[in-house]
Amino acid sequence: MRQRSILALIAIVTLLNGCKSYNHILENIYDKDQSVREWTVGMASLSADEIAEYSYEMARTDSLNQTTVFDILDKEGWPSHLSDKANRAIWLVIDHSDASNRIKYLDLVKVKAEEGVLSKSDYAILKDRTLMENGLAQIYGTQIKMAATVIGEDITMQLYLWPVTDATALDSLRNTVGLSPIEEYLKTSSDAVGHVIVWDRTKTVEDF
Repeated sequence: MRQRSILALIAIVTLLNGCKSYNHILENIYDKDQSVREWTVGMASLSADEIAEYSYEMARTDSLNQTTVFDILDKEGWPSHLSDKANRAIWLVIDHSDASNRIKYLDLVKVKAEEGVLSKSDYAILKDRTLMENGLAQIYGTQIKMAATVIGEDITMQLYLWPVTDATALDSLRNTVGLSPIEEYLKTSSDAVGHVIVWDRTKTVEDF
């Protein structure tokens, strides 16, 4: 009986140490993911060379983060008993990866959102992104698309809300996953990037 108690205690201590280790690794990844994206706030004021330089560093950091996180997910699954920040780090790495990995881990993100490990809005954002990448209308109105208009030698860039499946029910759908009303979202996002984001309800995915 005493031996079983000791073994159980050892197992608990091992589990706790493992959680602490993953938390430390993933929370550091969260910090790296966010710091390498600071330049995107007010990016409209940056030169093309600056954007290229920052984008390269962001891609390099993302690649390193993906190697670590995907190795954990593929070998051990989503670790349990993580901090909110560590769980958020996993979602960020998935969201900032490529289309194939976003599809690969979409169902896992959905499960974690249903369990309360992630927020429902995390799943909504990833779902919308995968739909957009497959040329389909999004559901929750979380994705923005940049479009270019070329007239002679002049190029005008415009940000648009990617078309949605049901414009009339959009705010209701956003509410079900804890997202703010679409007009509030567009204003906040426009202020953040320093460029107006247009919601043209007449546009379809074929226009992009």
